Amino acid sequence: MSRPAERLLEPSLRAWRVIRRYGIYEAIVVVVAFLIYFTVRSMVVGRAGEAVVRAVYLIELERQLHIYWELRMQAWILDSYWAIKAMNWVYFWGHMPLVALLAVWLFLAHRHAYYRTRNAFLASGAIGVVIYWLFPVAPPRLVPFSGFIDTMAAFDRFGYNAQETEAFVNPFAAVPSLHFGWALLLGAVVAWVGRHPVALAFGIAWPVAMFLAVVMTGNHFILDAVFGGVVAFAGFGIALAVERAWPAFTRALAARLPAPHHSA
Repeated sequence: MSRPAERLLEPSLRAWRVIRRYGIYEAIVVVVAFLIYFTVRSMVVGRAGEAVVRAVYLIELERQLHIYWELRMQAWILDSYWAIKAMNWVYFWGHMPLVALLAVWLFLAHRHAYYRTRNAFLASGAIGVVIYWLFPVAPPRLVPFSGFIDTMAAFDRFGYNAQETEAFVNPFAAVPSLHFGWALLLGAVVAWVGRHPVALAFGIAWPVAMFLAVVMTGNHFILDAVFGGVVAFAGFGIALAVERAWPAFTRALAARLPAPHHSA
C-alpha cells in the first residue's frame, strides 16, 4: 500500500473505532433501515385491494384451523374503557418506545447480547420487509364488514395519530406481526441476560401482553403473531450464524490488508 493510502487508512480506522465505541454506528444503522422501510412502504400503500383480499383468505384459513377467535377476544375488552386503554397502551408504547429503551440498556450493560439482538432485529426486519413488499396483507381493522373495531382510532387519538402517520407506517404490514415477534424475541433476551425472577417474569409477561394487545386492538390476526414469532427467531438464527462466521471473515480481511506503517 502506498504511503498516501496508509495516511488515509489510519485516521479512517481511528474514526471507525470512535463511531463504534459511542454508538454512532448504531444510529446510522437505524437511519438506513428506516430509509429502506420507507422505500418499501411507498411500493405497497396503493395495493389496498390486494391486501384486503389476502386478509379475507387469512380469515378463511383460521376458520379451517378453528382458531378464528379474534372477534371473540376483542369482545372481552369492549365493555371496559380501561381494558381498551390498557391494550392500546401496550400496543403503542410496548413496541418501538420500549424496544428503544431496552436496546439502550443492553448496549450499556450487556454489549455482547446487544449486538446479537441488534443483528436478529435487522435480519428479521429484512425478512419482514420482503414479505410486506411481496404479500401485503390488511389488518383486521381495515377489512370491510368484518366486525372489528379500531380501538386505537376510537379511544386513543394520540396513539392512533402517531400510528397512522403516513410517512412512517405501512398500513398493510399485518403479516408477519413484528409487534409480537420482536416482543417475543426481546422478552427472551431480557430473561436470558437478566438471570433473575423479575427478568424471567418480564420475559414471559411482555410477549403475552403484546399478543393480547395486537389481537384485541384489531391490528393483527392470530396467525400474524405466529408468523411474527417464526420470523423473529429466524432472524435470531441468522444473527447466530453471522456471529459464528464473523471472526473468520475478519481474519481473512486482516490478512489481505497490510499492517499500518509507523514512522520512527
